[in-house]
Amino acid sequence: MTDISLPLTILARAKINLYLHVAAPDAKNYHPLQSLVMFADVGDEVALRPKNVPQEARLTCDGPFADGVPTDDSNLILKALRRFEMVTGINIDRHDIHLTKNLPVASGLGGGSADAGAVLHLLRAQYAPDLTDAALEAIAATTGADGAMCLWAESALAEGYGERLTKLSLPAVPAVLINPGIACSTPDVYGQYDRLGQFDPIEASAPFRSIINIDHLIDALSETRNDLEAPAVHLHPQIGDFLTGLSGEPETRLARLSGSGATCFALCDTLADAKRLAERLIEKYPQSWVRACTLS
Repeated sequence: MTDISLPLTILARAKINLYLHVAAPDAKNYHPLQSLVMFADVGDEVALRPKNVPQEARLTCDGPFADGVPTDDSNLILKALRRFEMVTGINIDRHDIHLTKNLPVASGLGGGSADAGAVLHLLRAQYAPDLTDAALEAIAATTGADGAMCLWAESALAEGYGERLTKLSLPAVPAVLINPGIACSTPDVYGQYDRLGQFDPIEASAPFRSIINIDHLIDALSETRNDLEAPAVHLHPQIGDFLTGLSGEPETRLARLSGSGATCFALCDTLADAKRLAERLIEKYPQSWVRACTLS
């Protein structure tokens, strides 16, 4: 019987790449990278739904961006669940999984990996509370290079292909996220990046382990870049228009594309600034997805 004291719903927090340095593809045709990631207090919601008759877990989905989200085994949630079953030897048959898709798809926010990480936390709590963090992380890593970082959803420096993490203690940062309603294909953006052929060194010169306030963070980020921004703008010029407009807003300390896009972010001094900026952007871009949030 399910322990009602255990959580049945969890927030799958949106991942933000504050910078993203990408190297040329290596011998494996993968791109080594370095990125500073933080996580927003907005995201999808993942829930376990108890059922009376034990049977194989199914995935259902609703929410503003549910259209087109697969609910078969191609979804990372079910991929994580099946791997969990394989590793633990436990059949997940007392619950179905429900996803409330609040984040735009193909948006550079790590939604699928965050959803997979969220369901793994719920499954461990309900089915295998003695499973170690290392074992849980190994399962998450099978869902993709950002599986481990999205599992823990903590500020970190990501290296390698994104799987090598150094956790950082950073100040909470008010921010605004805006997505212009464009589905930005990560493979397409990387393909365009390779065609441009402009590969700079990926090691950041700024020290991020000693950041104590937003001024220090902005100064450090000013020496970094998002290498996927130019190819994403090349494929979708509207992103460039949004970034230019966002950079000119009085509350914006730094505006940049997150990951391969199409979500852009603005860092602000205060949450009040972020909320004021978000309200103005909603009026200016009524067809866009806009959220004020806090990154941590």
